[in-house]
Amino acid sequence: MANGWLGLNTAVSGLRAAQQMLDVAAHNVANASTPGYSRQRADIVASPPFSLPSFNRTGLPGQVGTGVTVVSIYRIRDAFLDGQINEQQAAAGYWAAREDVLSGIESVFPEPSGSGLGNVMSQFWSAWEDVAADPSSSATRTSVLAQATTLAQRFNRDAAQLRTLQGDADGQVRTAIADVNDLATRIAALNKQIQGVVVSGDHANDLEDQRDQLLEKLNEIVPTSNQRLADGTVEVLVGGTDLVDHDIVRPIVATNDGNGFAVPTWSSSGTVDVSTGRLAALVELRDTTIAGYIGNLNTLAKGIADAVNAATTSGVDQDGNPGLALFTYSAGGEAGSLAVNPAVGTDPRKVVAAGVAGAPGDASIAAQVAALRTSSSFGTGSQTPADAYAAMIGQIGTDSQQSAELAVNQGFVVEQLQTRRESVSGVSLDEEATNVIRFQQAYSASARVITAIDTMLEQLINRTGRVGL
Repeated sequence: MANGWLGLNTAVSGLRAAQQMLDVAAHNVANASTPGYSRQRADIVASPPFSLPSFNRTGLPGQVGTGVTVVSIYRIRDAFLDGQINEQQAAAGYWAAREDVLSGIESVFPEPSGSGLGNVMSQFWSAWEDVAADPSSSATRTSVLAQATTLAQRFNRDAAQLRTLQGDADGQVRTAIADVNDLATRIAALNKQIQGVVVSGDHANDLEDQRDQLLEKLNEIVPTSNQRLADGTVEVLVGGTDLVDHDIVRPIVATNDGNGFAVPTWSSSGTVDVSTGRLAALVELRDTTIAGYIGNLNTLAKGIADAVNAATTSGVDQDGNPGLALFTYSAGGEAGSLAVNPAVGTDPRKVVAAGVAGAPGDASIAAQVAALRTSSSFGTGSQTPADAYAAMIGQIGTDSQQSAELAVNQGFVVEQLQTRRESVSGVSLDEEATNVIRFQQAYSASARVITAIDTMLEQLINRTGRVGL
């Protein structure tokens, strides 16, 4: 049957539970500003009552409670919100990377401005118009050579800057791959620590918070699907392939392609298949977006050079010699290699204006070249040079604006989800202050019970059997 010590043990269990709950509240308050921290709670249940059902149990009615037990200390977390945030983080990383790179590309083409390629092309055509108006003038011919050199140099500069940005994007791809491997290694290490805690029957709350933070950072780079296992570890999949399995990491390596660019590849075999996230955006920008801009610039440079060369080689120079091509370039890199023909150099007499020799005042070729300004044979085949260039600039502007808007929108989505999660998992100092008072009162009440029982026992031990006192 129950003895006099049962109440004392019950009160002690209340003391211990109140103390543990106070410790948890103190931990929450201390980490109120810690990034990624999830508030914790003590899970308490009534201890097994006395006595247990049996044939020889006491005849007293009912069961007497034996106090309280702290079963576990758990963190408050919404797995559904975590999944949504991880999914949206990948999209946010994708658009943020595009916005960052495309804003740099916009600075390559300062349009409209006096230093942009559009204005340089306009001055080039105007120089030919001046030659057509006065083919005998050495000054106008010299101006054509100067403007041709400026045009070639401007194409060279723009192409070189696009190549530089393409190389920068490749460097960021390599950095992103290294970041993925680093995060995966840290997640695997936490997996091992968490597994050791979970198999012992406890909850690795703080370690799981750290791991969830790393998973969010990882999802910003590459989208992952995560499966939490019974032993507390998490399996991380990228494109259906294991990146982290328990404490084992399958790293991603940067394999060089034919252009020397990094291709994300699994260390075992196969290309990493990702469609969103920062890594996917950088690869797409490098291989498709910037490459497309370079291709458009090459097409425009080649179109102008070929049209001008076709005209000048059909005429004669100022000395009556067969006309030379004004421009030279290398196939496949027209914009970057465009240059004034060294055979023409800086000799104004080699500028072709006339269609035939011995015809003073003939400026038919110069007029033909000047007319290219309005010729609809550039770009897609039905654009003037200015239109083709404007279309390219318009595409860059559209891409950049779209990325900027979607980056803001996606950032807002992630922020809203994080706010919702904070309302669930975040620490409220007001709530914790209330809990501290509540737990303190519970502790004081248990202490008073112990005092009362102590007084009863003292009465029983020291005064029982003593008569007349």
